[in-house]
Amino acid sequence: MKSNLLKYITITCALMITGVACTKDLEEINVNPNTPEYVSPDPLFTNILMNTPLLSSARRGSIGFCMMFVQQTATTKIDDLQGDKYLQSDNASTIFSDTYNVLAKDMETVMNDVKSSPEDINRYAAMRIWRVLVMHHLTDLYGAIPYFGAGKGYSENIYTPVYDDQQSIYADMLKELDEAAASFDAAKPTFGEADVMYQGKIPQWKRLAYSLMLRLGMRLSKVDAAQAEVWVKKAIAGGVMQGNEDMCKLPHEGPNEPQSNPVSYAFLKFNLVELGDIKIGKTFLDYLVQTKDPRISSYMSLPDGNSAVASQKGLPNGLDANAFANYPGGNNLATYSTFNVSKILPLSTPTFMLTYAEVELMLAEATIRNWTAGSAADHYTKAVTASMQQQSYYGVTIDGAAINAYLQTGKPFPATGAAAQLQVIAEQYWVATFMNGIESYANWRRTGFPVLTPVNYPGNATSGVIPRRLTYPIGEYSANAKNVKDAVAKQGADSYVTRVWWDK
Repeated sequence: MKSNLLKYITITCALMITGVACTKDLEEINVNPNTPEYVSPDPLFTNILMNTPLLSSARRGSIGFCMMFVQQTATTKIDDLQGDKYLQSDNASTIFSDTYNVLAKDMETVMNDVKSSPEDINRYAAMRIWRVLVMHHLTDLYGAIPYFGAGKGYSENIYTPVYDDQQSIYADMLKELDEAAASFDAAKPTFGEADVMYQGKIPQWKRLAYSLMLRLGMRLSKVDAAQAEVWVKKAIAGGVMQGNEDMCKLPHEGPNEPQSNPVSYAFLKFNLVELGDIKIGKTFLDYLVQTKDPRISSYMSLPDGNSAVASQKGLPNGLDANAFANYPGGNNLATYSTFNVSKILPLSTPTFMLTYAEVELMLAEATIRNWTAGSAADHYTKAVTASMQQQSYYGVTIDGAAINAYLQTGKPFPATGAAAQLQVIAEQYWVATFMNGIESYANWRRTGFPVLTPVNYPGNATSGVIPRRLTYPIGEYSANAKNVKDAVAKQGADSYVTRVWWDK
C-alpha cells in the first residue's frame, strides 16, 4: 500500500505540471511520444481521495470550529480557533473555500472523463459516491451552496455558480447514491490500485453508498420523517457496512505533507502539542471518565505522552489566556490533555470518514423508530464493540472484557423508554465520531444530544448559544455577490445562528 499510495500521489503531481505540446502550420501534426494526449483519471482520483481529509480535518475547520462547538476540544486562544468562543471569523469559511479551490474542479474533471464511457461505469459510480460524501459535509455546514454548478468553470464556463437550496441538494445526493450503487458492473474495470481506500472492490463501494444513504436519510428525520423513513429503508435493503473492514478509512504514511494524516501534520508543523493550542474539552473528558470508557487511553494523553486515565484533565470551553491564568483547575497547559501523541498524532494514522460503528448506531435508531426490524440493543452492542475494536488502527487493543464491562456498567443500553434509548445512541455517536468533527456536529444539531452548556464569551456572535452553521467566505460577497446574496435572502442571515434546512 505504501508504494502504491506514494506512486499515485507522485504521478498526480507530475500530471498537474505537464503540458500538451502541439505544432501548428504543418500538413502533418507530429505527436510527441513523451507527452500524453490522454491523462488517465486514476491518479487524479487518488489525489481527490487524499485531499478530502485534508479539508474535512482542517485545524481551522473541523477541529477549530466543529469539535469545539460540541465541546470535544477546547482552547485558550482567540485569534485563529474562534469556534471555542463563537467569535465571528472568516476562518469559519475555510472548509467552503478549500473544497471549491481544491476538490470541486478535480471531481468535475474526473466525472466528465468517465461518465460517457460504458467501460468506465464503475469509475463513474465511485466518483459519484465520493462527490456526495464531500458535498454533503459542505451543505451540512453552510446550508445553501453551489452544488449543481460546482467545479464547472473550465467545462461549462460557470464562474459564478448559483447557490442551490439544501432541500434540492439532498434530493439529488440521495438520487446519486441510489443510481451509483445500482450501476456497478463486476465485469467492468475499476480504479484498482488508484483507489487507495478499497482498491476497487465493488462490494465495499456499494456498502459505502448505502451507508451514506443511511446517514443522509437519518439527517432528514427532524425535517421530513416520512422521507427519512423511505431512504433509511432503501439503504438497509441495499446493504450497508457489515464490519470494520468496510469502513471508509483513508491511509496515510508520512513524512511529507501529501502522504501524512492532516491533523498530525498540522500539530507537527505548528508545534501545537508544545504550545498547547488544542486541548481535549472538559465536557468530553468528564463524560468518558464518568462512563469508564476505555477509549480514553486511545483518544488522549498529556503532552508528554502520559495516557493514564487518572492523569487526564480536560480544558473548559470559553477560557481565554487571562481567564485561564486564574483558573482554579490550574494554569499550566502542559497538565491538560491533548490528542494522544503516540496513538492519534503519528503522521501515519488513518482518517475515518464513515465507520461501521456509526452505521450500527444509525440502525439502532432506525429500529427504535420502527423503520427496520431487529433489536436496537443488539445494534448498540455491535456499535460500541466496533468503535472499541476500531482503536486497533491507532495501535490500542481494547479486550472483550473491557468492552463487556462498559456495556454492562459504563454506558448500558436502557431496557425501556424510547427517549432514553435515543439519547444514549446520540451520546455514543458523539464519542464514536471523535476526530470527525463535522459529523459529530451534524448529529448533535439533529438530535440535541449530548446536552451541552454553551459558553458566553464577551463579544461572541451568537448571544451565548451554540452555533448552528458556519458562515460563507467574505470574498464571495465580491466574487459571486448576486448568488450569495440570493441564497442569504432565501435561507436567512449569513450568521452562526441561522439553521440549515434539515435543522429546522
